[in-house]
Amino acid sequence: MWGKIAFISTFFIAYTIQAITGFAGNIFAMPVGTIFLGVGSSVAILNAMGCLACGMVAFVNIKSINWRELGKICLVMGSFMFVGIWLDRMIPANALLKVYATTTVLIGCYYLFLPKKRKLPDWLLYIVLAIAGVIQGMLVCGGAFLAVYAVQKIEDKQQFRATLSMVWTILNFIYAMVAIYLGHYTPEVVQIVLICIPVSVIATVIGQYLQKKMSQERFLKFIYGLLIAIGLVTFFARAQ
Repeated sequence: MWGKIAFISTFFIAYTIQAITGFAGNIFAMPVGTIFLGVGSSVAILNAMGCLACGMVAFVNIKSINWRELGKICLVMGSFMFVGIWLDRMIPANALLKVYATTTVLIGCYYLFLPKKRKLPDWLLYIVLAIAGVIQGMLVCGGAFLAVYAVQKIEDKQQFRATLSMVWTILNFIYAMVAIYLGHYTPEVVQIVLICIPVSVIATVIGQYLQKKMSQERFLKFIYGLLIAIGLVTFFARAQ
C-alpha cells in the first residue's frame, strides 16, 4: 500500500516536470517504481502513462510541433534504438550507465555555468541524436541526449516541449505494445495505471501552467539543471 503511494507521489512530481519540459518524467519515476513495484511492472506502467501524458501535451500544443525535426528525430533515434537493443546483449549496462550519467552531468554543468557556450556543429548533433537512440534502446533513458540535440535545433520552448512530447508518445506507444504482447499488463499493473490517469491529467495541467510562467531564458536554465539532476539520479539509482 505505502509502496504504491510512494510511487504515485513520485509519479505526480515527475510528470509535472515532464509536462513543463517534454522529457525526463520516466527517468525520475523509474527508480522509485523499481524499488516498490519491480522493474517489469514499472516499465509497463510508465510506458502506458508516458504515451497518455505526452500525448496530452502534444495534442494541446499540436500547432507548436516542429514536424520537420520530429521526422529527423524519429528516423535517426528510432533507427539507432534498435542498434541499442542489439548491443544490450553484448555490452555490460552498469559500466555504460556510469559513463552516460557522468557525461550528462558534465553537459548540464557546461551549459548552465559557462557564460559563453559554443553551439555544436550539425554533424556532431546528429551523432548525439544517434547516441540518444542507442542509449534509449539499451537503457531506456535516452531523453537527456535527445534534449541536448533538441535545445539547439528547436530554440522556441513551446516547439521544444511539444515536439519532444510527440517523440515520447510514439516511442512509449511502441514500448507499450511490446509490453502487452509480453503479458506485462497484469491486473495489479492495470489498477495502478487507472489510478495514475487522473494524476497525470492534473500533473499535465499544472506543468502546462508553470511553463507559461517561464521566460525562454529560465526555461533553458531549467533544462540544463534537469540534465544535471538526471545524471545524478541515474548514477546513484543504478549504483544501488
